[in-house]
Amino acid sequence: MKEEIKKDYELILDTLFKKGLFHTYQTSFSVRTENDRFIINKKDVVFTEKDIFTEIHYQEDLSWQEASSDVKIHSYIYQKISTAKCIAHIFPVNLVTYSLYHHQFKPLDYYGLNIIGKKEIYEVEEYDNFLEQLESIIYPKLHKENIFIIKGYGAYIYDRDLKELAKKASILENSANILLKIKYV
Repeated sequence: MKEEIKKDYELILDTLFKKGLFHTYQTSFSVRTENDRFIINKKDVVFTEKDIFTEIHYQEDLSWQEASSDVKIHSYIYQKISTAKCIAHIFPVNLVTYSLYHHQFKPLDYYGLNIIGKKEIYEVEEYDNFLEQLESIIYPKLHKENIFIIKGYGAYIYDRDLKELAKKASILENSANILLKIKYV
């Protein structure tokens, strides 16, 4: 079972990387493997490398040192949302660009409207305590939303299905691309 999960993880990660939704050093991706464990990309990993992820426990231990800096957020989501099977922090360029100039993501295309819908764009006020502010944005809203767009930082998505997560990530970027192009029509 774990080998199948790892294979699916690598396939989805490769797909999202090729679509430009994952970038070296800026993003994270994890998949729950057991009730209290998950695999997540290592910090400072190049996604084209072979040894890109580590399996860790929900509770912080030494294994967290080699994991992505997003490990605490991923762990918290898995502990609070029993249906979350996978989590991604994506950095799609069009979505990030759109977020810099807007307070709400309002897709106009069919897939964006019907699958993503309107989403608030959250802003982190100070970069000195960025991760703490990020946690205060995401944690209280976990049971109401599964997509969090952070101004200038990308988006966090969690889902119960790897392919659904990849689909939502792709739709977010495609919808943002459309919204950015509308200004030029």
